[in-house]
Amino acid sequence: MNELEILQQINKIGQLLLKHGAEIYRVEESLKRMCEGFGFQDIEVFAIPSYFTLSLTLHDGTPYQSSRRSRSNRTHLDHLYELNCLVRQISNQELTLDEIKTIIHKIESEKLNYRLILIGYVVSAAMFCAFFGGHLTEMLVSALIGLILYYFIYLLERLDVNVIVRTILSSMVLASIAIIAQKTQFITNQQSVITGTLMLLVPGIAITNSLRDIIGGDFVSGLSRMIEAILLAASIAIGVGIMMMVLKGV
Repeated sequence: MNELEILQQINKIGQLLLKHGAEIYRVEESLKRMCEGFGFQDIEVFAIPSYFTLSLTLHDGTPYQSSRRSRSNRTHLDHLYELNCLVRQISNQELTLDEIKTIIHKIESEKLNYRLILIGYVVSAAMFCAFFGGHLTEMLVSALIGLILYYFIYLLERLDVNVIVRTILSSMVLASIAIIAQKTQFITNQQSVITGTLMLLVPGIAITNSLRDIIGGDFVSGLSRMIEAILLAASIAIGVGIMMMVLKGV
């Protein structure tokens, strides 16, 4: 058994779990169970939302330590389900090393369903606008903003723009479109359009994950997620506020 190659695959699985939005306790528990499945001893795992470190003792008594960082995390529940199934199989020693590599490669090669994400942006923006009191014209403008935001955010992600700057610019774009639509008298309820489309940027998952981590006892990761959520919320307010002042929106 090539221990180092097995540990390399285990580290890759942990990195994928972080990348696709797994809970911190799940990352730590998954890494520990996989290592236990291969008979390693003295296993210790420490993880935060973008980083984890793994230390253990190999079968010949040699100490081993590794760390991985995930820079661009995005929740992907399908991949998390596949990774969880893979973790269970590895823990129960149901797979060979080659089979583990094949499954990991398959998961890594699967692409996001961008068409479905686009539909989610458009429909969510329109429905949230209706929820906040918008009528048909406001819903149409919100749907258009959702469409523009999808491509705008996709472009910024490709350019590797910081998430704080990305959120400020995105909120500026949506606020400017809503204000211009009202000034041209295409819509009458500007607030429903802005509030509805802002829901696409609200860090709801980050807030939920931070509270879950804190309740679960992972205070470091919980506080880091909470700070991230607060900064994103402040970025949204800054972006909208700037365009309100520049375009003199209501």
